[in-house]
Amino acid sequence: MILWDYPPRCQGPHVASPRSHCEALRWNAPHRKGHTKAVRWTCDCETTFFELCQADDLRFIRRTKRTAGNPLVEESDRWPAAEADAMWTALLFGLVR
Repeated sequence: MILWDYPPRCQGPHVASPRSHCEALRWNAPHRKGHTKAVRWTCDCETTFFELCQADDLRFIRRTKRTAGNPLVEESDRWPAAEADAMWTALLFGLVR
């Protein structure tokens, strides 16, 4: 007999563990200006989760780490959409962190 969890707990992809040749992204304090929209995200079942966000014509990756107090939110540099999408894919495969 197969038991299914419904609805499924995980609603997004999981980030692979960093690879031995993983490159470090620069993480900055969040910008508080303008409208930001999340266009992709990872599952939030882990302590740290990520969102690919768009603000104006640029995209960036937002990293949220759950801590005992307030969550720590940081953002990557901003890139044109094609470059940001490539960085998002690299993040998912453990090639950048």
